[in-house]
Amino acid sequence: MVFLFGFRNGQFAAMQKDLTKEEEQFLMKFGAQIRHLRKEKGMTQADLVYEAKVHGNMIGRIERGERAANLLQLQKIAKALEVGIEELFEFGK
Repeated sequence: MVFLFGFRNGQFAAMQKDLTKEEEQFLMKFGAQIRHLRKEKGMTQADLVYEAKVHGNMIGRIERGERAANLLQLQKIAKALEVGIEELFEFGK
């Protein structure tokens, strides 16, 4: 399960979203790829958070398959890792 947070009337509202096994596996593989690329660059999660300018626990949650990154976050992560966005998805080979 993934928890998504949306801004509504000045407050954060949490809603639960059920994922299929295939979707869960995709998030896990994607997260493993981010972890691989990060470690390959010799970066800690804190380093990547700082360089990508994303929320403090975002990288850990993505790497554990708990969070799906949005398009802007993908761009920031790729730039911080000095790779193209497509390389973030090169885990299906």
